[in-house]
Amino acid sequence: MSRSLAAIIGQVSQATRRMPMAEWNWSEGVALYGLVSLWKAADNDSLLQYLKAWIDGQLARGQVFETVNATAPCFSLIELYVASGEPRYAEIIKSRVEFLLRRAERLKNGAFEHTLVETSFGGQMWVDTLFMAGLFLVKAGLLLEDREAVEEGLNQYFLHVRHLQQENGLYYHGWDEQKNGPIGCLWARGNAWAAIVSAELLTLLPETEPARKQIRAILERQLAGLSRYQDISGLWTTVIDVPDTYVETSAAAGIAYAVKRALRFGNADEAYGEMADRAARAVLSHVDWEGVLRGVSAGTGVQKHPGEYHVIAQHRAEGYGQGLLLMLLSAMLAESGSIPVKR
Repeated sequence: MSRSLAAIIGQVSQATRRMPMAEWNWSEGVALYGLVSLWKAADNDSLLQYLKAWIDGQLARGQVFETVNATAPCFSLIELYVASGEPRYAEIIKSRVEFLLRRAERLKNGAFEHTLVETSFGGQMWVDTLFMAGLFLVKAGLLLEDREAVEEGLNQYFLHVRHLQQENGLYYHGWDEQKNGPIGCLWARGNAWAAIVSAELLTLLPETEPARKQIRAILERQLAGLSRYQDISGLWTTVIDVPDTYVETSAAAGIAYAVKRALRFGNADEAYGEMADRAARAVLSHVDWEGVLRGVSAGTGVQKHPGEYHVIAQHRAEGYGQGLLLMLLSAMLAESGSIPVKR
């Protein structure tokens, strides 16, 4: 029995809101990003009410952690402030911008060091940071009319691209200052983070922004690389250029979202539309009847070789998996309101 897009959206939204999102951290932040995307696409006030209740509960507990990775929930603060106009939300946004500009740990080249609530990775930049913190600086800077924040967000973007994107357009998971070179592999979800950020920047930045042309070229180069490695299933293997590693769903959700987002605003070649549709159909085939995306790899640090990525567990429901799925669903809703048919 097949499901309509509307039915899947309802199941996924409910499943995500039932998850125990207990702290101000990156996984919760990505889940909220997805719920915000759906709220904006569907104009569903219950999603806004959930968002406000979650944010207010965390603020009451004083759990706004100051790390690069835990910046992710601040995306939702931006949307909540825009919707409510409450000054206290703006103050927290400004505080996070100040942390990133003045106090966040950096490598010698100026890139943010990847820091988590639980630990930090000295001298390492990770592709994850592009989404978790770099994109936030641009969004917050545009909202607050803070040019320094916008420029630093773009600076982080180009620093990470310069060190992590390879000639084939794909991104390594990390870069190590001491080794002076990339670390990890061409990790699929990391490539989703990078593609999403490029697509979102092209959506956010005005046509007069000089960086737009370069960002589009960076995205097009990545999409060309991704198109060469898409699995017959429509997904990508968790190490993109190693077909013996398992296929992974959250990466495909993020990549499909990025392509659809870029295409909607004329920021990518239409030729990539079929790649995104194949990925979207494959992702939806892994959504169970409770609305949970299956086949999502667990939280993944930089590993030494492909085999270590291949043994990362895939058996749990993950907030970031739900968030990336919701982002894709919101893009599909905005695009046509239906599941793309196989051509």
